[in-house]
Amino acid sequence: MNRQERAPLGLGQTLAYCLYAIPLIATTGAISTFIPPYYSQALGMPLAMVATSLVMIRLIDAICDPVIGLAVDHAPFRQKHRPWLLIALPLYLTAVVLLFFPAKGLIGSAYLIATGGLVYIAFTIAQVVHQAWAASLERDPRRLSRLFGLREVAVIAGVLGVFAVAALASHLQGGDVAVQARAAGIFILVTITVATLVTWAFTPDSGKGDMAHGDASWAVLRPFLLSRDFILLSLAMLVYNSAWTAMGAMGFFVAQHLYRAPEYFALSLVLTFAIAPFGMIGWMKLAGRWGDRATLRFACLFLASAIALLPLATRFGLSGLIAVQILMGLGFGAGPYLLRSITGVLANAYIARTGCEVRGAAFAMINFFDKLGSGLGAAALLPLALLGFDPKGAVDDHARHVLLVIATAAPLAGFVIAACLINALKLAPQPDQSSVP
Repeated sequence: MNRQERAPLGLGQTLAYCLYAIPLIATTGAISTFIPPYYSQALGMPLAMVATSLVMIRLIDAICDPVIGLAVDHAPFRQKHRPWLLIALPLYLTAVVLLFFPAKGLIGSAYLIATGGLVYIAFTIAQVVHQAWAASLERDPRRLSRLFGLREVAVIAGVLGVFAVAALASHLQGGDVAVQARAAGIFILVTITVATLVTWAFTPDSGKGDMAHGDASWAVLRPFLLSRDFILLSLAMLVYNSAWTAMGAMGFFVAQHLYRAPEYFALSLVLTFAIAPFGMIGWMKLAGRWGDRATLRFACLFLASAIALLPLATRFGLSGLIAVQILMGLGFGAGPYLLRSITGVLANAYIARTGCEVRGAAFAMINFFDKLGSGLGAAALLPLALLGFDPKGAVDDHARHVLLVIATAAPLAGFVIAACLINALKLAPQPDQSSVP
């Protein structure tokens, strides 16, 4: 038993840990927001081909999650988490350059799938390790919830940063989506490099002798992965993230054709994530009072109500865009942090009962469903294309109506279903976390 490991993290250690979250979700946010219009408008790929490629990227990448999770739990490294950051970094840098700065002669479905897939493999390594690391740093459920909440603030800072850089580039060089996409790529390259070095150097990591190992066989993992609560939590992650991805994939088109304010799209995203930290303060206080489950259920319903305002908001142009983006910003941080906090609590409780390490597997599977949700959300572009919406051609009233219906219905359904799944959770009382290895 390592007492130093169980002591609450100091401020500097907490900041060093959270810093690594900045480039991670900035990456997925930039891909879901800028890559569809970048490749379909600026680079000339058919929208249906872009949508299919994005779905394939997420499905192929999702297959890697369980493998990476098991590797994190059972790799024979002297330290459990730090080496993976150095493994992920060169993959990350190479893949981001290829995806955001493509050679025009290579553009096509195969190129987009290959480069996007490589980005998400690097992202998966980084994300699984970082989330599992939190669950090993803080074993007490309330402190773990707080750490994931602070991590989500860093996530918000990263998304805010990438969209702010894109907005600045748009202001200085014009509203072309290619300019915004390349600016986002530069932001990711710089922040992943800096964050890797700082987190690696200053975040405490357990040594090999402090780990709970156990057998990695399916017989050992099955009781945890197939438990009722974990299945419900995984499905909630799937539909919740599908809602956010659907909004991101259609966001530029909505700003351009429904609000008729494409030049303010990046700026509206900056506003969304500038307001998000204020929302996080409220969600963290509610979680401390109500618990993670009740707060998460309320957050899903709040977001569903906000997206239901879209048909009305589009009638008010720029002011409607800003109003909806503020509401979405207030709700942004709750879902990711609370879903992962509950995951860490479930994993720590299982380790306390069995002595078998499952944190890597737990977060790998949550990320697996996260990515399936992203693929499902990106698939919202397919009916959009099939029903006559063509971003490269003239967009008539019928196409705008189709866009409005799908842009409203897809995320609304995801948030409502997520709330129902969270409501069905029956979290068992947690054991004394001091017994977690």
